[in-house]
Amino acid sequence: MRLRTRNNKGPGRRRSRRTTAATVLLTLGLAALGGAPAQAEEQPAAKQLVYQGHRFTVPSSWQVVDLAKNPTACVRFDRHAVYLGQPAADQDCPSHAVGRTEALLVEPAANPADRRGTLARPEEREYRAKSADVSITATYDTNPALVRSILTGADIPTAAPRVQEPQESAGLLTAAAALPATATNYTGKGFDTCAAPSSGAMSSWQASSPYSAVGIYIGGSQRACSQPNLTASWVQQQADDGWRFVPIYVGTQASGITSPASQGISAANDAISNATALGFGPGSTLYYDMEAYSSSYTSRVLSFESAWTEQLHARGYHSGIYSSSSSGIKDLVDNYSGYTMPDVIFDALWNGVADTADPVVPSSRWSNHQRIHQYSGGHNETWGGTTINIDQDYLDVQISTDTATPHGRVWDRSRPDGGPWDGTADLIDEGGAVNAVAAAGLPNGTMHVQALVNGEIWDRTRSATGTWGASSMIDGQGAITDVAGAALPDGTLHVQAVVNGEIWDRTRAANGTWGNSTKIDAGGAVTDVASAALPDGTLHVQALVNGEIWDRTRSATGTWGASSMIDGNGGIKDLASAALPDGSLHVQALVNGEVWDRTRSEGGTWGNSTKIDAGGAVTQISSAGLPNGDLHVEAVVNGDVWDRVRKGTTGNWSVSSLVDDNGAIFGTYATATPDGTLHVGTNA
Repeated sequence: MRLRTRNNKGPGRRRSRRTTAATVLLTLGLAALGGAPAQAEEQPAAKQLVYQGHRFTVPSSWQVVDLAKNPTACVRFDRHAVYLGQPAADQDCPSHAVGRTEALLVEPAANPADRRGTLARPEEREYRAKSADVSITATYDTNPALVRSILTGADIPTAAPRVQEPQESAGLLTAAAALPATATNYTGKGFDTCAAPSSGAMSSWQASSPYSAVGIYIGGSQRACSQPNLTASWVQQQADDGWRFVPIYVGTQASGITSPASQGISAANDAISNATALGFGPGSTLYYDMEAYSSSYTSRVLSFESAWTEQLHARGYHSGIYSSSSSGIKDLVDNYSGYTMPDVIFDALWNGVADTADPVVPSSRWSNHQRIHQYSGGHNETWGGTTINIDQDYLDVQISTDTATPHGRVWDRSRPDGGPWDGTADLIDEGGAVNAVAAAGLPNGTMHVQALVNGEIWDRTRSATGTWGASSMIDGQGAITDVAGAALPDGTLHVQAVVNGEIWDRTRAANGTWGNSTKIDAGGAVTDVASAALPDGTLHVQALVNGEIWDRTRSATGTWGASSMIDGNGGIKDLASAALPDGSLHVQALVNGEVWDRTRSEGGTWGNSTKIDAGGAVTQISSAGLPNGDLHVEAVVNGDVWDRVRKGTTGNWSVSSLVDDNGAIFGTYATATPDGTLHVGTNA
């Protein structure tokens, strides 16, 4: 690149937007600009680049790559560099690169009318900035302040960078028409490479190579290569040409895991946003790239991967884990029963054999078409006159195309005060897409049922006379994974939603007006929520975090308190809660298929938990308190619902009785109305 001083041509003159040449000034730093000449032996501490009318001050040690002169140079964010110009469709990239550091890609603006400013994407460790002249991708590792200062010094942002909100991520989810979930299934040879090749290269390889599946890096804080080709239209074109896909997300690595559960959930949410923008919808398999690590990181990596898998499942995706045979894959095998396992393993064992066998992995594990074997590392191959540096893979992946989250219709069955259960249940939602339900009975005799559908909450009302109304959407966020509801004595309804591991509370006033939602738990690791309202007007919301239950109280005057841990078991899989007329609160926990009940007295003292169901096969629970003081706990066992009662007069628990023998039930709600009627809903 030619070095020269900037040539100012007088006021009112500016560089043409068509100009692609860059100017570089070597200086001692900002303080030295305009100062005395440096001594000959001193090395410059910073240099300035003028590109498209913007002056970028970067460390002098950074490499500067003019893409107009080196069009096939690989734009890599794992090394300190400034790339000027537009990356080529086919870059000369390695097959595999992992990591991000402080680096910039500065391109001419594709559309000067695009929205200008800077968008921060913390999960990706990058800023996306636009002006009328340039479009910038700025990445970082440990020094985001440096890249921010480079951007502000170049007059790109005029204010603090705007952080991408969950709603914006949800907006990306509709950016591309969904491919069939089978697009991530394939049996045969495939390859992966750091930067997605051009459509021309893919076409040449499809016609002449032995490969029909391609691994693509869809995002993550450690994605090293730029992806100029990787768009929804590119994915669709390759799918139309017969390619299958291995979508890979390369985020935080072992040494960077400090909060495994919250980081795993965040990574899954970001991966889903990126995947959906490319057309990979629910039912697809997404892979986390966990590079080789030492055994000192085993427990945190497995906890992270469990959270990743559980969150993908909660949002309807299947989970894959890529790692080396000797570290990550071995750890999964050795701890198979102690953590939530991925649906597919992507095993790096470079033995040159195109199969899915690995001595580390027993034949009984991931045996139902659930493996990929990376059998060869980076090397060049040429097919159809096109050369790409690739890793070779052999796939045997045939995962069910159903979404990982169960979904079905909603039925309501009632039991009058003192009477038998109704012989039939009412079908109240026949759409077939509901994957979670909640309900609350109001003091005026009405009942509200909340249904979670595709990450949105819909509310349906049953009048006091028994008439069901139409459902209405009350939260269209698009990324909700669990829902709960409770009614206060004043007729106010509170509905809680779990979004990206956080809890939001939305209120419906007694007059029927819905308010805005309020974030009440920002921990980022919540997987399930329950709630119950006490007779004194307080509201208790329970959050399931890393297998533990935390309770947060909203006072009768509307003030939220801090959360407190009420059950630190660590292995809890589901929870429920119900309030009784005497002011006590009961919280149920599901552990190893058994149900435990813990009581909070009217005075606020928590007691010990009591095992109330030792069957070992319960998969989901709900509960409700009746006006007469009875407590009903509903348990889903092998697709059926069983009811167990704690009598208010004696405190004794009854044996359980079968309420619904459908055989396909996966979710349930329970609530009571003021006349003593108990309603149990089933999701099947």
